[in-house]
Amino acid sequence: MGLTDSALPFVLGALALVVFVLVAIGWPSPGRRPLRITVRAVQALLLNALVLVLAGVLVNDQYLFFVSWSDLLGSGSEHAGPAVTVGDAKAGGLVHLAGGLRAPAAATLPPLPSPGQRDQTYTVTGPVSGLTGQIVVLLPKGYDPSGSQTYPVIESLAGYPGQPRSNFHGFALDTTFQDLVDRHTIRAPIIVMPQINTPPYLDTECVNGPRRSGLQTETWLARDVPDWAAKHFHVALQRTSWAVMGFSYGGWCAAMLAMHHPSTFGAAMSLMGYFRPEFGPAYDPLTQGIGNYDLAHLARTSPPPVSLWLMASKADPQAYPQLVAFLRSVRSPMAATSVVLRTGGHRMDTIPPVLPEMLTWLRGALPGFAP
Repeated sequence: MGLTDSALPFVLGALALVVFVLVAIGWPSPGRRPLRITVRAVQALLLNALVLVLAGVLVNDQYLFFVSWSDLLGSGSEHAGPAVTVGDAKAGGLVHLAGGLRAPAAATLPPLPSPGQRDQTYTVTGPVSGLTGQIVVLLPKGYDPSGSQTYPVIESLAGYPGQPRSNFHGFALDTTFQDLVDRHTIRAPIIVMPQINTPPYLDTECVNGPRRSGLQTETWLARDVPDWAAKHFHVALQRTSWAVMGFSYGGWCAAMLAMHHPSTFGAAMSLMGYFRPEFGPAYDPLTQGIGNYDLAHLARTSPPPVSLWLMASKADPQAYPQLVAFLRSVRSPMAATSVVLRTGGHRMDTIPPVLPEMLTWLRGALPGFAP
């Protein structure tokens, strides 16, 4: 029986019920007291184990962290297939668009809250969106606040539920990126990790709701966060030096932000993301239809000049079919490069092995990331 077979929870539930009944009626009941105590202890342990396994299987069925027993036990292969590109391969780096980021008015930048540290933590209120959230920034090695050197920027978005530091720890961003910088694979970036949802427990799908009644999450991520970063750090302002990346929910947000705001972001990297919002029961502001939040429709009818790097697992029943459908919709002047894992579940530990390939692609797609 497969790990994700629909019958598995029923089998586990039935076994747990049987053990519970045996405990309740006290059967079997050996005559010797030590043996009777041992039987009861084994039954209690078995019941607890079955309940825990059942809970794990139900959670896995919902999120598909593991797609098979071999995947769970670590014996499956998660090697990626060859990258495939459709559209204009360097769309994000060749097209000039007006209306991007502007240079800060202040002559000097504000001081860092943690001088001498690579990671900095802020609480920021967006002047346009009105939202307040935490932003964690990972600075390049040797970053000098008083210097004049500018850096490209990657806005990194966590999955849901998640916090700004989720990608920092899950992707090992500090060591992974630094290794590639040291090998001159890519220019050292400033990595900006904003809180996506405000409040954090609400799944907003990164969209803007109706102005008077909905949260302006897209505006927070696409306008407030980049403008704030430009006023606090030595960043390059051109779209060819700005990319956005994310995992799962964050991957959807990354692709959407780049396609909706190509004057700010020249490229996006979506890791096991999807291509249209998937709201939970607590919040759905798009009562009049999703419109351009259907990224496949947008790519087909009004493609922006951006470059996308997309990754999914062939065993992921959510991300992979949407990836295939989206690639069929891509038209010039945008580009999409896809990498598909042969197996593997919907979890973050499948991501680090593909990061070097992704960042090598980013160097080619956007000139601002070339060393």
